[in-house]
Amino acid sequence: MGSSGRPMLREVRGTVEPTSIAIVGASTRFDTQTAEVVRADVPVWLVHPTRTEAFGQPVFPSLAALPEVPDLVEIKVGHRTVLEVMTQALDLGVRSFVVTGLGAESGPEGPPIVAQLAQLARDHDAAVVGPNCMGVARPGGGSTWNGTVPDAFRAGHVSVIGQSGSVAEGFMNGGPRVGYRCIVSTGGEVVRDAADFLAHFADDPLTRVVAVFLETVRRPEAFAAALRRCAEAGKPVVVTKVGRSALAARAALAHTGAMVGSARSFSAFLRHHGAIEVPDFTTMIEALEILGRNRWPTGRRVAAVSESGGECAMLADAADEAGLTFPPLPSGVRQQLLTEFTNFSDPSNPLDAWQVADSEVVFSRSVELLAGCGEFDVLLGQVDLSRYRGAEEEELCTQVARALVEHTRDNDVFPAVTSILAESPSESITRFAHDHDLALLRGTTAAMRALAAVAGWRPRVAPEPCPAPLALPVTLAPGPMAEHDSAAVLEAYGVRFAERRRAGTPDAAVTAAEELGYPVVVKVDGPAHKGSVDGVALDVRTGPEVAAAARRMGGRVLVARQLPRGVEVLCGMTRDEQYGPVVVVGLGGRAAEALSLAAVALAPMDDAEAVALVARAPGLAAVASEPALADLATVAAALSRLAVDQPSIEEIDVNPLILTDEGAVAVDALVVVSSAAAADTGKR
Repeated sequence: MGSSGRPMLREVRGTVEPTSIAIVGASTRFDTQTAEVVRADVPVWLVHPTRTEAFGQPVFPSLAALPEVPDLVEIKVGHRTVLEVMTQALDLGVRSFVVTGLGAESGPEGPPIVAQLAQLARDHDAAVVGPNCMGVARPGGGSTWNGTVPDAFRAGHVSVIGQSGSVAEGFMNGGPRVGYRCIVSTGGEVVRDAADFLAHFADDPLTRVVAVFLETVRRPEAFAAALRRCAEAGKPVVVTKVGRSALAARAALAHTGAMVGSARSFSAFLRHHGAIEVPDFTTMIEALEILGRNRWPTGRRVAAVSESGGECAMLADAADEAGLTFPPLPSGVRQQLLTEFTNFSDPSNPLDAWQVADSEVVFSRSVELLAGCGEFDVLLGQVDLSRYRGAEEEELCTQVARALVEHTRDNDVFPAVTSILAESPSESITRFAHDHDLALLRGTTAAMRALAAVAGWRPRVAPEPCPAPLALPVTLAPGPMAEHDSAAVLEAYGVRFAERRRAGTPDAAVTAAEELGYPVVVKVDGPAHKGSVDGVALDVRTGPEVAAAARRMGGRVLVARQLPRGVEVLCGMTRDEQYGPVVVVGLGGRAAEALSLAAVALAPMDDAEAVALVARAPGLAAVASEPALADLATVAAALSRLAVDQPSIEEIDVNPLILTDEGAVAVDALVVVSSAAAADTGKR
């Protein structure tokens, strides 16, 4: 953290955009890689103790012999010599390094050397890419990359941060379909990490999009700050994180904590900061194919023209699964198609135009009508792109690509070609698409997922600061609070509960029941999981029944008005150790934990985000009315504010909430207060 208490984002410019480079260890073994660095448009010096000349320029015996102090030193020596080279460079004033070695090849000697290297760098505030990484790649020369930079690695506006060297190389080896500004393989991240590079690309005028492949988030607060900086700059960040299957939910007193694992929290974290999450590398590449264009989709309404009815169905299924829509054809478009092409029997969206008429005429005209009607945000040409197709079929694909470019040139419709195949398109179509800014998407499922992920992306606007914390009617005692006190805390924030009374004796319980009106619920006046200890009596309708239930439960009970039946849901909050307070909404009741049908979001969130959270919860829209769902969103927003206002509260369960046409009313609650946080609060 910096002196202000904010997460510190550290300088990496010298590693990404050096003004001069020295390669220490420029042996013949690395000539291919050295030749790539020498192509840089900045001064490059080669250092090796025994070579005297390479690539038409002198090779110097040491860093001290160089004519100038380099901005960046790439260290390509054996692990036993790395510290010596780094010390010499630091003494000369070098503060930027790329260290590709010190991985598995260094054996048991490696980790202690890495620790010393990290300490040296920290002592001198030096930036290090790595160790154990591929380095930094830039199209056009000057890549400090531990491998071959292919000729197809072309320039563009996408920057990549990859914690896996092989995956980072996978971006580069995907051919010319995506244009890159820079690829950084961060490796061991001993003194600089993904957050630092993300912040750099947020400020980089030549980067419009950032892709991040993560194995871990080392500094969540710094990463969040970098995401916010990208959002402020209007730059989408596309993220894939691996290792999610091992991130299980933690044990907790509240159902909420058991339902939310680190994987869900991370997804909520990305959504909260406006990042785009994609599930795998394949979808990531398709998303970058889209975002690598100069214009992007602005909405989720899709139309498509295809050469196959079966492929239309595949496209529609994949879109539905991804959350995209294929609205019906406007009546005017449908009528025009029937008028101009009498072989159309029942034109629909997606539109199968195969053999309806001459292909060049029907495909071009269909694209023109769909693009010009103003009812769609995305227009797809669904054809089988492959360099192995015949000449006639290749001509059809070219006709569709040309029609898409021609008829979307002067409107806001995003054009793309989709294919059921994952093959590379022909060279001619690839060149045409590149020259005309047309996306060529491979694989129906990955293409639809990518379109859904990026369609209509907007930079997230931070919610307004919460007003001053509200006064609570009870003291936040450490540990799980009794239901009555938990409900009182939540009522202070506007959550409605069934009317209730506390009773210390069976006779007092009967009096409370008569005041409330039968039927009532009698519960043990305690905190958690009363049902599991036979601590709840439902539908109690007489005084003797109330007294008997109270005696069975020990005398001290809570008596509450029993509500009519409705949809049971859960709304809760838990604090993730890395990402902070997470609000959860989903189908609830006794099956909440087992079903885990929930949506999650990070706090703080505003009213619109609370509505969106409820809309994402599986199954709720099908079983609850709009007023009830709106009331549930109000409860979620209240829990978000409570989590921000009261950092000592560790978990909240409102389970169940009963949804009826009149709104949402809670019948049970649990607030868990952190012992350490509560103690600390008491000291202040």
